[in-house]
Amino acid sequence: MEIPAHIIDAVHISSDASPPKRIKSTSGASRISPNSAHFSSHYQAPFTPVDDQSSQSDLEPEDYATDYTTPDASEMPDDVEEFRDREYPQLKGKTYLDHGGTTLYAKSLVEEFSADLISNLYGNPHSASTPSALAGHRVDTIRDRALRFFNADPEHFDLVFVANATAAIKLVIDCFKDHAAASNTPVWYGYHKDAHTSLVGVRESTKLHRCFATDEEVDIWINSGGLGGPRARQLGLFAYPGQSNMTGRRLPLNWCGRIRKSFHKAATYSLLDAAALASTAPLDLSDPATAPDFVALSFYKIFGFPNIGALIVRKDSAHVLESRKYFGGGTVDMIIAVNDTWHAKKDTSLHDRLEDGTLPFHSIFALDHAMNVHERLYGPNPMKFISHHTAQLGKQLYDSLTNLRHSNGKPLCQIYKDDNATYGDPSVQGATVAFNARQADGSLIPYEDIEEAADDQGIFVRSGSLCNPGGIATYLNWSPAEMKAAYAAGHRCSNPTQIMLGKPTGVVRVSLGAMSIAADVQSLIRFLDHTYCHSANQARLSTPMSLAQNAPLSPPASPGPNSVLSPLNIPHALYFPPQQTSAGSTPVPTGRNGIPENTIWESTALPQQPSPLTIELERAKHPPFNPEDYINMRKPWEAEMRKQHPQSYNVGMGIKVHEMEDASVFSRNPTPSVKARKFGRSVVNLLRTKSHFADSRVPPLPSSSPLPPGEPPRNVSNSQRSRKSIEKQQFQNNVDALGL
Repeated sequence: MEIPAHIIDAVHISSDASPPKRIKSTSGASRISPNSAHFSSHYQAPFTPVDDQSSQSDLEPEDYATDYTTPDASEMPDDVEEFRDREYPQLKGKTYLDHGGTTLYAKSLVEEFSADLISNLYGNPHSASTPSALAGHRVDTIRDRALRFFNADPEHFDLVFVANATAAIKLVIDCFKDHAAASNTPVWYGYHKDAHTSLVGVRESTKLHRCFATDEEVDIWINSGGLGGPRARQLGLFAYPGQSNMTGRRLPLNWCGRIRKSFHKAATYSLLDAAALASTAPLDLSDPATAPDFVALSFYKIFGFPNIGALIVRKDSAHVLESRKYFGGGTVDMIIAVNDTWHAKKDTSLHDRLEDGTLPFHSIFALDHAMNVHERLYGPNPMKFISHHTAQLGKQLYDSLTNLRHSNGKPLCQIYKDDNATYGDPSVQGATVAFNARQADGSLIPYEDIEEAADDQGIFVRSGSLCNPGGIATYLNWSPAEMKAAYAAGHRCSNPTQIMLGKPTGVVRVSLGAMSIAADVQSLIRFLDHTYCHSANQARLSTPMSLAQNAPLSPPASPGPNSVLSPLNIPHALYFPPQQTSAGSTPVPTGRNGIPENTIWESTALPQQPSPLTIELERAKHPPFNPEDYINMRKPWEAEMRKQHPQSYNVGMGIKVHEMEDASVFSRNPTPSVKARKFGRSVVNLLRTKSHFADSRVPPLPSSSPLPPGEPPRNVSNSQRSRKSIEKQQFQNNVDALGL
């Protein structure tokens, strides 16, 4: 059977260093956007800050850092605005700012993948037929190409396809446990406080574990040769994220090589969670001596599709994964199941022994198309361009959020950021911003309310604890005792109480991606200003300007010496175009779809805002309500109630119900959300099943039967119903009477 041409092309692409030819956009060739002008001028003088910094470091031979060298003019792709409408039509009229969850797939990716499956016949790679052989051959080709996407030489690295980054992490610890059991060696596990929940969960697999609260702790631990880590005759594993999925801070990547060089008492391996980092930064594994032993990542965070992940293994460290006891279909060469329990694993490659069952081979074919489209849209070195592009937008986002002010001058946003991180420098900071918002009087605005209000305007962000327990505890100042108390009071990550003890339990996260543009940032800033600042920031603009006269916004100075960046010539995010007042006035600037820039905000029917003087007078008459004062006033009463009724379960239930009701009162959203309605139903169900007193005294037994007329009494052994049953039925009758 003749091999399809596209398979031959795939083999040629993976073996040839040259990428596929890019298709230039012709629909808007004459239009030059501010971003393209900035990149054109900046690419004229490429620089390499990583090299400049590493030359001054004592650890130069083992430095392993993300390459954020600016692409030169020959690598410059089309401006993102040139192809965004064509390649991402799902974004029309919407502002997507949750690329940290998943980025978006291109239209041509879906079309090419669909045409591939329609025009070719593929079988299960475990079979021997021609369609199956072609599928297996193409999987191997794409595996090598995926390794080269991260500059990983297949001679030194292997790639195991998994469901996602979490599955890759779980595979590593499962293999570690079996290896430790086979060699009778305890496993020690260390992880950084910025770790995702999937990394934190590994600690439950061993009794020996440690959380590093700062980067300095990790540096001291490495420089000391592992003091405070695994001891002799122990097996060590240190895991950390390449980028915090909460704040976007990028952690040092040279830890892996330093651990390998400094530790001699106990073998210690490194596991890098690159799911967030690899989405907008180039991951360079070209040097096996300084690369991590294991890298976990998800391809949908890079390309938007397909939904698969990978575990990249340094072959010199692969022996730790080969003692896994479990085996699945396709990972063994021979099995005896009757009258014996012998089996022989495959000895061809590591991935053959770890990929259980049939691979998601159709999704792997989609990965091949995803890499093609990425190179065609974003250049022959796509991640280098995306890193620079998102870094500039991230700086504009951070600066704009910082400048948002209320009419009294107080900032709207409290941004959570590491002191050493600098927006605009992709070596230490990604394009992610986490923040909470406050009213002009300093009171917190619930983070879910912001997400819901933005969602109503077609702006999509993420809020909550973001599966980052260490980051939430650190930046929001939650102690372990307070977090346990919050859980006891009913707070859950999946059903949060947004404000407890006067502090937020989560944040709002905005994350940018490859197809983000300056208009996305402006839409978010306009929404926040109009909704919470009531357009108070218009007065902060020094001079009036139109969209044709953009205010230059300069990025931060590059870490490289003697390098100067030209101003980022994009519209100022806090600028609002003037309204058209008469027929002879200047027409209102229109957006990309022909709609006036401020139409969505003008059409929103909002009540007229009172003057600042009226607001101050009202506040003088009615001081702002402080939840902490209320809690402090109620705590002595609750303590006295529990002291007087130590055995009464109903009193405790009453207090808890009061706390939950108070939490709902704190919400400023007049329209109950979906979670609020679910919470209300849960409270009603709770009240239906548990007794609840309005005061601390136990009411006397009623003289008459609580049963409704016409209902026969139940047969009981002691001729009188118990107090609890009477109270329960009495409350049920009240609930039914109210129609609940």
